[in-house]
Amino acid sequence: MYMSRGFMLCLIFSFILLVGILYVSASQAYVYGSVEEANQIRELIETERQEVSAQSIFFNNLLISSLMIVPAVGLAPFLIAWHNTGRIIGLLSLAYGVPPSTYISNLIVLAFPELLSYTVLFAENIYVTVLALFKAGAKQRITAQSWKSLILYLILLYIGAVTEVMMVG
Repeated sequence: MYMSRGFMLCLIFSFILLVGILYVSASQAYVYGSVEEANQIRELIETERQEVSAQSIFFNNLLISSLMIVPAVGLAPFLIAWHNTGRIIGLLSLAYGVPPSTYISNLIVLAFPELLSYTVLFAENIYVTVLALFKAGAKQRITAQSWKSLILYLILLYIGAVTEVMMVG
């Protein structure tokens, strides 16, 4: 069954973990970052917004997150990129004078499809890894169910990219 109890727990854990990492990383950057660095990031982001397309956002996000397909090992590069995302959010919070918690809360609502796409693939990775560690049917999960997570991830990632373009455009 695709939505097994274990997978549902992994989804909940993944969402909480990803949001938590954003909060911690953003808060650290907000407290320890310089106003000068924050303004540089803000200017860079504002410049990039002028040339952004749904396809470029989709492929950038796909490049950053697609390694999560590889059980266990694929989490490390994504978590590094996710921490850096939190850091950028913290610096933007500083540049705009908005607390990181407010910035992230708004992002959770406005960029929910993108966040959900990462959550689905992250949870699938964790679930398959746990099944493999306990020799509890990882191969069966990969062959019979994981493709559903991959399709859902791609659809949500694309919806997230389209939504992001509509918000910044």
